[in-house]
Amino acid sequence: MGELEKRNMERVKHWEWTWNNDVMRMVDECYAEDCEVTDMFRERTFRGRGELRLIEEQMMALDASRRMEITKMVPCGDTVAIEMDAYWGANPHPVKNCVFLTFNEEGLIVADHSYGNDPNGVAEQDPRQS
Repeated sequence: MGELEKRNMERVKHWEWTWNNDVMRMVDECYAEDCEVTDMFRERTFRGRGELRLIEEQMMALDASRRMEITKMVPCGDTVAIEMDAYWGANPHPVKNCVFLTFNEEGLIVADHSYGNDPNGVAEQDPRQS
């Protein structure tokens, strides 16, 4: 494994910690200004930190108890494939997810492609439609 893959895996660990502990730090410290975050199943794409911040604020308003546990990481060049368990609310059963994170030269996420079911069985409102 090369230095790039090692760096990106460390960045993924930071992404996991901020997702669990301080979502706005996650947006600011893990994502590039011009990032593109795509919910692949719902075919929704959020562009830039501003749009990402809006959806994260909505998600936290819905349920701020969310937690993530990464179960597997596979680095390849500028991208890390991740399997994870997400826990929401009082539900002790994890929601399985897969995410592909692509990093730029500075170690910031420029592309986030997430594959997973909605933990509540409902889709969040697109903040651009508010």
